[in-house]
Amino acid sequence: MELDKIMTPEEQSAAGVSKLTESEKQALGTWALRVFGLGQHTTGEIEKIKYAGRLIVLDDGSRFEVDDLDADTADGWLAGDRVVVIEDEMFRLDELEKVSVERE
Repeated sequence: MELDKIMTPEEQSAAGVSKLTESEKQALGTWALRVFGLGQHTTGEIEKIKYAGRLIVLDDGSRFEVDDLDADTADGWLAGDRVVVIEDEMFRLDELEKVSVERE
C-alpha cells in the first residue's frame, strides 16, 4: 500500500509519516483501507421480496440474502420501502426495523 495514493503530501507531513518505518506505513495503509470500507453502505428502494422474505432485490439490482431468523420480518416489508445496508444489516428506514443480510 502506497500512502501517496491515499494521503496528500500535506496530510503525510501533518501525520509525521516520514518518521514511520516501512512496516508502520504498511500498517497505516491497511488500517486506512479498513476504515474506508466501514463507511461503505448501500441505499435504495426494495424492488422485490422473494422466497418468503429470504431474498431482497433492490431497485439497483443488488440482491441480499436475509438470515433465516429475520425472514419473517423482511417478508412484511413492501416494494418501494427505502432501506440502507450497513455492513451486514439492512435497515427499513420508515419503521426503523432491521434484518441481517449477506450480499448475494
